[in-house]
Amino acid sequence: MLRLPKLAWLPLPLLMLAACNAPPQGEQTRRVETTDTTKAERRSPLVQPAALVEFSDQAAQQLVEDLVDLPEFNTGQRVNVVFGDIVNKTGIVPTADFEAFRSRVRSKLLSSSVARSRVRWIESRARMDELRRREAGGNPGQSQELNWGVTYFLNGEMYNVSRIEGQEAHLYMLNWTISNADTRELIWQNSYEVKQTPGR
Repeated sequence: MLRLPKLAWLPLPLLMLAACNAPPQGEQTRRVETTDTTKAERRSPLVQPAALVEFSDQAAQQLVEDLVDLPEFNTGQRVNVVFGDIVNKTGIVPTADFEAFRSRVRSKLLSSSVARSRVRWIESRARMDELRRREAGGNPGQSQELNWGVTYFLNGEMYNVSRIEGQEAHLYMLNWTISNADTRELIWQNSYEVKQTPGR
């Protein structure tokens, strides 16, 4: 027996309403998929939005895989990682684009179940300093004291290397470092890269 989609059993007014609520695409609306690259984007020397999204997801995934392999993160207790500075040194990625990139990387790290089993994320150095002051003052309301021996800073810098040989090419490099918050010892460093050649 032929099975019709559930939507086909709805009354006509509800079907029309469902059709109206669907996000339109095409020439009239100028709406495209977020993964599509437009002609204007292909001609631009700036990093393409789709590439920036893909790079942020790959960088976050690779960072998680690297962190959980560190001996310092495999002691049987969760470590504290403070989101430090992630600096835009490309000279070409707009500030708004970079802030979106940084926010997406952070979101992916926070949503990783693998990372959460090993890491307690702290939103900023300011928040860490606040916790330190509370502990120094003996605030009885502070229930989650930090173990400074297993607290680390996560810092990053993003660079761009450009070459023009017939057509322009951009190599974007994201350099991560992990340092101990107590001793300031640098315990890990790695770089992730993506290369883009704009279309014409």
